[in-house]
Amino acid sequence: MATYTKGYKKQNSQLMLLKITLGVIGAVAILLLAAFIYDKSTDWKDYSSYDHLETYDQVLSQNQEDYVVYFYSTNTTSQDIKEDVLKVLNDLRKEDMTYLVEYSTETFKQRPVEDDETAYTRQSLLDDLDIDSITAPMIVVVANGELEEVILGTVNINKFLISIENDTYAPFNE
Repeated sequence: MATYTKGYKKQNSQLMLLKITLGVIGAVAILLLAAFIYDKSTDWKDYSSYDHLETYDQVLSQNQEDYVVYFYSTNTTSQDIKEDVLKVLNDLRKEDMTYLVEYSTETFKQRPVEDDETAYTRQSLLDDLDIDSITAPMIVVVANGELEEVILGTVNINKFLISIENDTYAPFNE
């Protein structure tokens, strides 16, 4: 390469093309890394990232003393509060206190039983929860191994989420 009187080297077109190519590859690698980090940090925004219950008998029979079961569906109300709910439940998930139920007749069913077993039916769950029907969104709270409350409606669910977020939900702080 030729050297000019001021000491700058003349660059040929191949060297310039190599530098541009390396710059583009570096920029793409940085963008891919940023996308990967973003994806990993936002897995809480997807229902599939949480443990799901599939049978009626599982709702009140988990091994933990304290846990929350969130019932959701594809309806507009569930979708409207999805991000708020999952944001708070994500913190509980770290303590294995969160379960989700996709409420539909295809995904939430009665567990098959042997002939000598008594089936835990949908009506059994309704009776145990002391409600007339399962709706979505809905939250079932179990504290100290016992049913604490069933929370219906977005206003009540939002109040519950705020109390969980602020660590002021009394049954979990006893």
